[in-house]
Amino acid sequence: MTKGELWITHYSVCSWMSAKDWDDYLRTVETILCDRLVKIDDTDPIRRKADTKRGEGNFVIQFGERQDSRWVRGKFEKTKVEIEVQHYKSGKDSFGRERQNLLTIFIPERMTFGPDLRKVIELFRLGNESLGAFYAFADFKNAICAKKPSTPSLDISRELLGVFWLTYFGPPYCAYFGRDRLLHLQQVTDGPADGITIQLAESPSQVPENSRGALEHEIAPESFAGNGGSKERGEHALTLAQLSTSASQTL
Repeated sequence: MTKGELWITHYSVCSWMSAKDWDDYLRTVETILCDRLVKIDDTDPIRRKADTKRGEGNFVIQFGERQDSRWVRGKFEKTKVEIEVQHYKSGKDSFGRERQNLLTIFIPERMTFGPDLRKVIELFRLGNESLGAFYAFADFKNAICAKKPSTPSLDISRELLGVFWLTYFGPPYCAYFGRDRLLHLQQVTDGPADGITIQLAESPSQVPENSRGALEHEIAPESFAGNGGSKERGEHALTLAQLSTSASQTL
C-alpha cells in the first residue's frame, strides 16, 4: 500500500530576516541531500533559476515595500524535494496580529525508507537547530492531513496539530509540558537546541497504529488537534505572544 509523500514542517516565531542564515541553511540542505537547489521563486509555477553559490538568502528576505509576509518555494534537481517558506517581516501581519513563520519540506515517497531516510532525519534536525523552531513534525502527508483542528484552520495559539513519526518541542514547550516528564517517554531524545525530539519508529511506515494518538494522550490530550471541544487561545497551548516573549528572552 502506497503511503505517499512525507512532509516536514517547522514553526518558529524567531526572525527569519538574515540572508546569511538562509544561505547557510540552503547550502547545508544541498549537502545533506547531495543535490542542488535549481529553482527558487515567489510565484507559481516556479521558474526562477537558483544559484546557491552566489547566494539566495537575499531573495528569501526580499520583501516588497508594502509586504508584511513573503512566500517562497524551491525545487531540488535529482531528489525532486521541494521546500516552501512562509514568513513575516516583523512577526506580525498588516493588522498587527502575531504570526508564526513556517517552513515545509516535501519529500518524495521513495526517500521515506532505506538509506535516504537518514537524510530526512538530518533535515528535520537541521531545521530545528537553524530556524529556532518551537514545534516541528515530520510524517506522511496522509497522517498529517487526517488531523482535524478545532477551528477551520489550525490556530497554533489554541492547539498543536499532533504527535507524529518525528515531533520536536522547542524549549518553551519543554517547559510547558515539563521537560523531565517528556524525557521519561520511551521515544524521546534530548535536543537539538535545548528542545526534545520524539521518534515513534525507525521509519514512518513502521509507526504502530494508534501510537500517535496514544502519545498525545500521555502528554496532554487537549493540547493537540482532534482532542476536546472548543478551545480558547492560551488555554491548552502557548500563544504566539508568549512564544515571542520567550524567544526574545533567549537572544
